[in-house]
Amino acid sequence: MKTITRSLLAIPLCSLSMVAHAAPVPNVDQMRKQLKELQSRYEEQGNAMRTMEARLQQLEKTIQALNASEQPVKVAQKAPANIVEAANHAKTQSVASSSKDEVVREAPPSRSAEAVYQEQHALFDRRFTFETGLSYSRYDRKQLSLNGFLALDAIFLGNINVDTVKADIWTLDLTGRYTLSDRMQFDLNAPFLYRDTTYLSAGANYASTAYSEKELTMGPKLGDVSAGFYYQLYKETQNRPDIVWNLRVKAPTGSNPYGVKVEEVPGNTNLKVPTELSSGNGVWAASTGLSFVKTLDPAIVFASLNYFYNFPHHFDDISATGAAAPGDIKLGDSFQYGLGTAFALNERMSLSMSFTQRFSAKSKSKLDGQDWQTIPGSDANAAMLNFGATYGLNDRESVVVNVGAGLTPDAPNATVGVKYINSF
Repeated sequence: MKTITRSLLAIPLCSLSMVAHAAPVPNVDQMRKQLKELQSRYEEQGNAMRTMEARLQQLEKTIQALNASEQPVKVAQKAPANIVEAANHAKTQSVASSSKDEVVREAPPSRSAEAVYQEQHALFDRRFTFETGLSYSRYDRKQLSLNGFLALDAIFLGNINVDTVKADIWTLDLTGRYTLSDRMQFDLNAPFLYRDTTYLSAGANYASTAYSEKELTMGPKLGDVSAGFYYQLYKETQNRPDIVWNLRVKAPTGSNPYGVKVEEVPGNTNLKVPTELSSGNGVWAASTGLSFVKTLDPAIVFASLNYFYNFPHHFDDISATGAAAPGDIKLGDSFQYGLGTAFALNERMSLSMSFTQRFSAKSKSKLDGQDWQTIPGSDANAAMLNFGATYGLNDRESVVVNVGAGLTPDAPNATVGVKYINSF
């Protein structure tokens, strides 16, 4: 009986043992591996969130710094467009992206870089800009004239005339720029000139040691007023520069040099000077061209191409001597190119260097009832090397200083200019 009972009890125990061995046992190593993967993903997402938050805080600090002198309102209007775009992008970008795959955007353009764009190109994010500029140009020309003949192939008989012309020109430029849209801009320029010219000649009455001079002054006097229109054809991309087309018209609002008589200076028959100086060229003119600007951090590269056309104009008198002689004047057209680069040293200051060269064709004149006559020596080739510095006083004001050196006889010997720019 006991044996039977033990047998009956062993049967369920064996059944339970078999069931326990038949049930699936979870893989602890696999679960531990899955847990580590989830923890790693959670840490990556946390790092991405912290990186995104730091970038957003940095952009917000940059916007506040740019508007430190203004009221802390309308930040989106006063901050540069790419800063606002970067901030919006930082807010909407997916947090799940890895910090290693994030693209770091370029730093926002500094005030000094904006001033370079405005000086060499056009700036379309400023509603109205007023510029006050003062420039000085120095001309010093010497010319040797021989009027006679050689005796015995060695002795010169006749007039030896050494002429020197020294001119100092001060120009006050008042320029207003108005932005019509994000691609169009209009400006108006009014120059006021002050001229001081000294004429010096030697060789009077066959005496090489006899010198005489005559000084003439003019102004301040209004020069030729001009108006310009700028249209942005293409905005700057990673592979293409910013391209702006310009059209400019100049009116003959200044005094013209035609019909101004020349007079002989007492004591020197070789020296004849005009009775007055002019502040303009007396004819309508138009110009058109393209300007290019490309940002290559930390440099800004710019270039320009322009063509100038002078319209023929009729005057009541174009003669420098004698009675009035009506006729037409056609100043020679010209072509100009320029190129240069600028470096932003910091948020406020940048340095620039540029080269410009202008080729002018010969001018022509025509008395009433006669044919056109080319004026000898009226063509020109003026090349200048310029150095500049731009300093941004604040978000709205900047100062530009330029120094130029003439590289050809037709260019000024030296130029110095300073310009104050105020944006609204």
